[in-house]
Amino acid sequence: MKRAAAVRRIVFGSLTAIACAIAFAAVALAVKPAHGAHFTGRTSASPVLGFYAPVKFTVSQDGRSLKGFSFGTFGCFGAGGFRPGVNPYTGSSILHVSSVKVSASGRFSVSGAKSHYTVAGQTTTTTIAVSGRFTGRKAATGSITFSQKVTGTFTSSCGPGTIQFSASSH
Repeated sequence: MKRAAAVRRIVFGSLTAIACAIAFAAVALAVKPAHGAHFTGRTSASPVLGFYAPVKFTVSQDGRSLKGFSFGTFGCFGAGGFRPGVNPYTGSSILHVSSVKVSASGRFSVSGAKSHYTVAGQTTTTTIAVSGRFTGRKAATGSITFSQKVTGTFTSSCGPGTIQFSASSH
């Protein structure tokens, strides 16, 4: 009996030590962004006239949030009439998310963010969720999910649609 109890204590102690080592390794491997760094990149949306849909944001000075997160999209309704040689990702095709929280492990997310714009009496409201992670101090990947609703002369809605993105800081 005493020997079996001693073996159980040794096994339990060993398993506890292994679990602690794994937990400490996971914390040590967490990637945190460079504070104050400016990131730019692009989404997985197909290029239009050779121009890729941009993504950009800045890491706050304390590293706990992303400021000025914006991305280019024509939404789930689409767009057309692009002029050759002119970047179509300007104006209302750039959507802004005010702030995205960053966890201690380098993961970031926000949901329910809203962006509004009005053209010719039609207001488009986009509801946005962003999630991702830093893969290095100067590299990040993630996804953007959005739905849209148009109100005005006519009403329509679409989504959700999801695009991937990658961004880096130089």
